[in-house]
Amino acid sequence: MKEIFRAHLGFATLLVLTGILAVMWLSTHDNNRILREEENIRAQAERDIAYVLHDTGQLLSNVDLVLKTLLDTAPRAQRERAWTPLLQNTLRNTPYLRSISLVDDQNIVIASTTADNIGLVLDPKNDIPFASSPGGVLHIGPPHTGRDLADGQPQTDNGRGTPDQGFVPISYTAENRALRLVATLNLNYLIRQVTDILGATGARVSLLRHDGLRLFDTRSVDASLLMAERELTRQWQYGDPGKARILETVDGHHLITVCRLHGQLPIGAIWTVDREQSLANIRAQIQRQNVLVLLLVLIAMSNAVIGYLLFRRANRREHLLRIQAEAHRRTLETSFNACSNAAVVTDSDGVIEWVNPSFAELTGYTATEAIGQRPGSLIKSGLQGNGFYRQMWQTLRSGHVWRGELVNRRKDGTLYDERMTISPVNGTEGSIQHFIAIKEDFTQHKAEREQLEIANVRLRTIVNNFPGAVIMEDPHGRIALVNPYALELLGIPSTEGYTVEQPLQPLTRLLSLIAEDSMAFVERVEELRERARPFYNEEIRFKDGRWMERDFIPIRHHDTSFGFLHIYRDISQRKRHAHELWQMATTDPLTGIPNRRAFFECLDHERNRISRYQTRAAILMLDIDYFKRINDTYGHAAGDAMLCHIVGHVRELLRESDSFGRLGGEEFGILLPETSLEGARDLSERIRLTLEQQPLNYNNTTINVTTSIGITIMDASDNNVDRALSRADHALYSAKHKGRNRVEIA
Repeated sequence: MKEIFRAHLGFATLLVLTGILAVMWLSTHDNNRILREEENIRAQAERDIAYVLHDTGQLLSNVDLVLKTLLDTAPRAQRERAWTPLLQNTLRNTPYLRSISLVDDQNIVIASTTADNIGLVLDPKNDIPFASSPGGVLHIGPPHTGRDLADGQPQTDNGRGTPDQGFVPISYTAENRALRLVATLNLNYLIRQVTDILGATGARVSLLRHDGLRLFDTRSVDASLLMAERELTRQWQYGDPGKARILETVDGHHLITVCRLHGQLPIGAIWTVDREQSLANIRAQIQRQNVLVLLLVLIAMSNAVIGYLLFRRANRREHLLRIQAEAHRRTLETSFNACSNAAVVTDSDGVIEWVNPSFAELTGYTATEAIGQRPGSLIKSGLQGNGFYRQMWQTLRSGHVWRGELVNRRKDGTLYDERMTISPVNGTEGSIQHFIAIKEDFTQHKAEREQLEIANVRLRTIVNNFPGAVIMEDPHGRIALVNPYALELLGIPSTEGYTVEQPLQPLTRLLSLIAEDSMAFVERVEELRERARPFYNEEIRFKDGRWMERDFIPIRHHDTSFGFLHIYRDISQRKRHAHELWQMATTDPLTGIPNRRAFFECLDHERNRISRYQTRAAILMLDIDYFKRINDTYGHAAGDAMLCHIVGHVRELLRESDSFGRLGGEEFGILLPETSLEGARDLSERIRLTLEQQPLNYNNTTINVTTSIGITIMDASDNNVDRALSRADHALYSAKHKGRNRVEIA
């Protein structure tokens, strides 16, 4: 009731104040102030029009002086060439002129500031003001709005639809009337000059010729005003001094106007301003007083509004709170409905109050089926024990957010993995009023995570059991992976710090120290990194005699580099087996010298060298005399011992560059590179005599032995080895045929 009473009281106060303000507003109109302001405007008009006539008179006097000076001082010889630059220079120094042209007594333009004007024939009646008047006088023509001589067109070219371009033609004729200067006065320049004088008064000024012809207006006006001003111009021609007066036009406008004629020049001016516009300032002051009245009115109205607000405040506040709460609820509900994860709101006892559509998609239960139920009775799978839920509710009751993973059951009985976040919501009194649960189905993600973990375990098992060193280097030169065998290869304990995330450079340096060529090892690794291309089965020899095989593999996915993979395998045993196989394939097992195959490879190699460098070599074919008799008499063991005995003595007589091989049975071959026939015969004799003089002592039995030797020379003329061997074999057969224990040459 008090609020209603205050509202009524405020309204009554508003009515009283409104009446008082109405009286004050009626008393603020002061006609005397308006009249005084009008007198000030008239005085301003008298000063402005005096300034306008003074400045305009000075400008026309300057034009008269410029044109007269040009005609009096211009050169008379070669006038066409001399006049044009003179006129152009004059125009540059006289901004109030638009063009200057020189006309002869035939009215032909013979020089002009516009080149297109030269040669034009002007109409003396229209183009040249007062063409028939006596010389020595400045003449002012009527204003034009078409093209003038500044545009390369006659002044009377006003009928071609040209744009408005105001100007006043001016002419000055020489005393002898032989030459005449025709210029155009730039009205824009003159208007700007007059406008500067008027300032912000808002007045309009018209410039007229002494006969009443209007030259320009600073503003366009309607026809009714022009007719009213025409009567004023007639009055100044009859000697009216032209004091300021009020002029009422036919359309009802009241104007403050003054007309004035120049004392020495044939021009006059009319100054005009709208009376209402000129009194705008004083009226504005009155309006400001009205604003004060309005302010008081507003104060009174505010009292009424305050009373109304007091009356409505309680009801509006309650209504606003309800609207805000509803809007907030709708915003939250819209957000949760748009969420891809399931959202559940329960009361403090865990009973479902609201679910979003994603809950139905996740569990299969609609909102109608879920609301009023507990989540445990709907989706509990039983795979989590009571301790799990006890810990969860303990966290929530303490006011903390609970996050965890669990397995729940859908309406159709299928199980799914769920990641859930539950947040307690406190009421105004600080107690927990609701719980909000956000549920995310991560069954597929969990399966993928488990598969990834299995794959990682498999990969780790493979790498750790790989029979070689596996070192993964990331793009920044750090160790991304290293298996135990890599440290075992170097003899480094796993506690030395050469582990993941450590720089790879120290480990590479350790590998280089055990390599046979440390510097070459480091340079090769840098080269492989720089090339960033895979390289396989590169063999490296270590100082301890071991052989390592290295694979270098850049790891890339599309254009992304993940580093480099270094794999080292110990191939020492394989190298030993290969060497043993090579020895078995190329060595005679009894004597330890090259077998027939290896000896023939030496012969082929030497023949190629002879063919290339045009050298020669000697071939010896050596056969034990009566070797079968030794086997038959002393046994095959004695024969084997004899073969080894002969090989041992022959080796002592050969050079390192010589090749000695068993060709089969008791037959041997000797290759002597870069050896002449004489040298081969001398060596053969030493071999024969050595074997003859040093018998074999076998089981306390002395066994004598002799040999037959055939010699030949292999040179570039031999196309193949067989040809040379055939000659050596023929020489050996000859030695046998001639009695054995001798040397023959073929």
